[in-house]
Amino acid sequence: MNSIAPNKQGFTLMESLVAISVFTMVIAGGLIGVRKGFEVVDNSRHYTRLSQVLQSEVESLRTLSWEDLSELPAAETLTLETEFETKAYEAYTVTREIINEQADRKRVEVSVRYTNKNGKPVSLKYLTFFTEGGVNDYFYRTIR
Repeated sequence: MNSIAPNKQGFTLMESLVAISVFTMVIAGGLIGVRKGFEVVDNSRHYTRLSQVLQSEVESLRTLSWEDLSELPAAETLTLETEFETKAYEAYTVTREIINEQADRKRVEVSVRYTNKNGKPVSLKYLTFFTEGGVNDYFYRTIR
């Protein structure tokens, strides 16, 4: 029997195309994952900044006596300009609202918002209560 064995020295065109397409999908999936990871880190960074701004605003209110707190306007909006290198985000906006619930109790709502680079508004809100004769009022009356 005189048969000639076929020469198998390389891949066919179809095998090469399938390998290239699979490799392309793997690389594209990895790049998408990395991009999403950077977005998550960026969002986490801004969420941390929002939390710090809220904490700072509430702590500055806690240092006031009852009389000083009562003299503040019922609603106030502040704009904080960011000093970060990237200008992809607009300034943070802080809104503070003081609601008199009773003669000796105030409800204070502080919120911070910004617009992310996708144009979506992001906000974080904090709610607390202040009462006349609370810890800070006692502190001011005994020290002064």
